[in-house]
Amino acid sequence: MDARAGAAEKLAALVRYETVSATDPAQFKYAEFEKLHAYLAKAFPLVHERLQVEVINSYSLLYTWAGQDKHLKPILFSAHTDVVPVEAASAAAWQEQPFAGKVKEGYVWGRGTMDDKYRVIAMLEAVERLLKQGHEPERTLYLAFGHDEEIGGEEGAGKIAQHLEQQGVQLEAVFDEGLAIAEGVVPGIQEPLALVGTAAKGSLNLLLTVNGGGGHSSAPPAETTIGILSSAIQRLHENPFRPRLTATTRASLEILTERMGGKYRFAMRHYGLFKGRILKKLSEDRATDVLIRTKLVPTVISGGEKSNVLPRQATALLNVRILSGEDEQTVLRHVRQAIQDERVQIERQGEYTPPSPVTATDTWIFVALKATILETFPDVLVVPALFPGGTDAKHYTNLTSNIFRFAPQTVTRESAQLIHNVNERLSVEVLEQSISFYGTLIRNTCGSTALEQLADNDESILGAE
Repeated sequence: MDARAGAAEKLAALVRYETVSATDPAQFKYAEFEKLHAYLAKAFPLVHERLQVEVINSYSLLYTWAGQDKHLKPILFSAHTDVVPVEAASAAAWQEQPFAGKVKEGYVWGRGTMDDKYRVIAMLEAVERLLKQGHEPERTLYLAFGHDEEIGGEEGAGKIAQHLEQQGVQLEAVFDEGLAIAEGVVPGIQEPLALVGTAAKGSLNLLLTVNGGGGHSSAPPAETTIGILSSAIQRLHENPFRPRLTATTRASLEILTERMGGKYRFAMRHYGLFKGRILKKLSEDRATDVLIRTKLVPTVISGGEKSNVLPRQATALLNVRILSGEDEQTVLRHVRQAIQDERVQIERQGEYTPPSPVTATDTWIFVALKATILETFPDVLVVPALFPGGTDAKHYTNLTSNIFRFAPQTVTRESAQLIHNVNERLSVEVLEQSISFYGTLIRNTCGSTALEQLADNDESILGAE
């Protein structure tokens, strides 16, 4: 079996472990994570022989590849082994069973192939191959694989970060999942865009609750709990958050419009004059609308148990992704002003994650990342950008100011919809490119100090696009 086929089968095997995140600990299949750990030990023998392997909080993994120079701050690669559930309503729509882990027609099929088990395999396979070649890093490398990223990562990456902090570790950089190489997303730009997340939105869940008198459905009141709740949700839909261009997104647009030329370049160079038109244009596409405003959407609605009984309570869970410059209080203020109904109780549910700090790009570590991307994907345009989601990276902000959210896979608008969706799958070619990417990234960030010295001596490289 060649290396490419072997890596694909390793990913397929990982898919077969139903490591689904569940908010209820009683529903968490912890044994599946233990089986996954045992499989990794067999699939990557050199990694498990030569690296220090620690199980953190019973179900997360931390690998340490000790570097020769102890004075260099370590690098951390972050990924996660958990996946989202498969909705019962979608089960029949899968072409291959979501946990069968089948390799077919050049793809590995199943839940977690795109998010995020392929990166677990890519990182371990890259290290395994480097070990076979006799490579020894100068800088220490950590591979941190959390087990609950899909529900916030508090017990996985959160505990790994605490463990490192207790040891006094400060990191040079963290590389986590995030944005990817996007094809055909910006009219007028021919080359694919390697979008590197240098900032991320914050997140917050709000619970809306409406209480009422209940009763029989044959004699309903003028307003029911469900009706009041529905009106509140509709008002939120009709009153979105104000659009605003953050420094990160403005920097992204300046790079893109320079490449697009003409009226686009002119408009960005005179942003003050064209601000309204630029924001209006960006708001017309949902892919760019998320970059200019806080987004709120109901994801779970509950109310009623029987067809002829009026529910005494109706609830809706709102997931909020918060733009830089806003916070929990500004979100609550907006929601209250939009709903304007005291019968609707509004409270936070779970943890609040503020918008992330912005990672600088005038550093040697960004030069190393950019060089790695261009070596693996030569025809792309590298663009720092805002990541609209959230990842385990948020747990490492106390350990480094250099956090990059980038997934080494090429996506189109259509293929991006497969994440968390029916028929999730990853091409074998993309998996192999990912392995190559992480091998190169290890050499560029942990293998020698050449790039660091180059960046120190030639500032023009930092600004080159």
